[in-house]
Amino acid sequence: MGLRRESREIAVQTLYALYLTPECLETSAKIPALINEKLAQVIAFNDKALSNSQKEFSYFLIENTYNHLGTIDDLIKQFSEHWDFNRIAILDKGILRMSIMEMEFTETDSKIIINEAIEIAKKFSGEKSGKFINGILDAVMHRKDKNDKV
Repeated sequence: MGLRRESREIAVQTLYALYLTPECLETSAKIPALINEKLAQVIAFNDKALSNSQKEFSYFLIENTYNHLGTIDDLIKQFSEHWDFNRIAILDKGILRMSIMEMEFTETDSKIIINEAIEIAKKFSGEKSGKFINGILDAVMHRKDKNDKV
C-alpha cells in the first residue's frame, strides 16, 4: 500500500471520529486542536508508524475538507440524485467529502483520487459503497471537465 493511501485511510477514519465529536459541529478555533487530537488517536488505534509527511498530508486532507465543507456538500447533494443526503452513511460521506476536496482544491489527478476512494470504501465501508462513491466522484470529475459550477 502506498504512503498516500495510508494517509488517506487515516484521514477518513479521523473524519469519522470528528463527525462523532459534538464540538466539531461548531465552527470554532477548537477545530485545529480537535483535528490533531483525533488524528493522534486514530494513528495510535491503528498502531501505525506514519512519517511526518504522511501525518502532514492526513492533516491537510482533514483540515481542508472542514474548510470547504459547504461547497463539498453542495456537490454531493447535486450529484447524489434520488438519494437523501442525510441517509448517506457517515463513512461514505467522509470518503466523498475528502475525495471531492482533493479533486477540487489540489492538483492530484481525479482518476487517482477516485481509485483511492473506491479502494478505501472497499476496505472500510459497505458492499455497495464503492459503486455509489464512484458514481458521485465520476460525476464531479466530469462536471469539473465541463467547467460546470456548483
